[in-house]
Amino acid sequence: MVESNQIWAPYLSVLQQEGDFSRLHYIVKNNRVSPYLELQADSLYGNGNYEDGAARLDVNPYVRFFEIFDPLLTPDDDGYEEFDQALCDVILHELADLDLKFGMCRHDFHIRLLLRDMERGVYGGLTELAAFTGMEKRVIAEYLLCFYDTADAAYCLSGAALALLSPCEAYIREGEEFVFYMRQPYEEAQEKKVLFLARLFLPLTCACTIHWTKTYGAIGYGETMRLEEFVLA
Repeated sequence: MVESNQIWAPYLSVLQQEGDFSRLHYIVKNNRVSPYLELQADSLYGNGNYEDGAARLDVNPYVRFFEIFDPLLTPDDDGYEEFDQALCDVILHELADLDLKFGMCRHDFHIRLLLRDMERGVYGGLTELAAFTGMEKRVIAEYLLCFYDTADAAYCLSGAALALLSPCEAYIREGEEFVFYMRQPYEEAQEKKVLFLARLFLPLTCACTIHWTKTYGAIGYGETMRLEEFVLA
């Protein structure tokens, strides 16, 4: 069975795109459908409509959740179709969320806990954190977990900067200063991202400098000394 036929697939798609779960609706027909219907469908994404930006996806719950839905969807409950649909939608949202949680390993739980702490302001810099998307925050959490495992601040900060700030190159100068070379004009959002990463990984005794567009060349790092792209100080 392809992934798009799994009950959690649309839910996970909305989660990854930071969408609004209130606009995702699971539609269960109030009749006795065949449990093989879902297997025969090419994709559950195609069995619905997307009017007004809301997804309404047909679902056959009997494939995996027969014991839950069989007592709910009986032939003699005419007149309660709207209530049944709303109840089924709520239940399926909860089941999709449980599917995701049951599929998580210890690493995933650690990432979730770090994301929760960041959002609560445990690491400070909530203003700067707001500049990142949900998926970018997960990348930060991955490197933060790596930092806890290795205690290598320079490696984790450089990796996070490379992954999240594509025009950025980061180097340690004389072991006391961390220098970010941003190969672009100044942007406030990018500066907030750099400052948050520095706050997260750098020790208080380590200085942080950001250079924009044409930058200072660092002796020993040929990548920083491109012709017409640096100033030798």
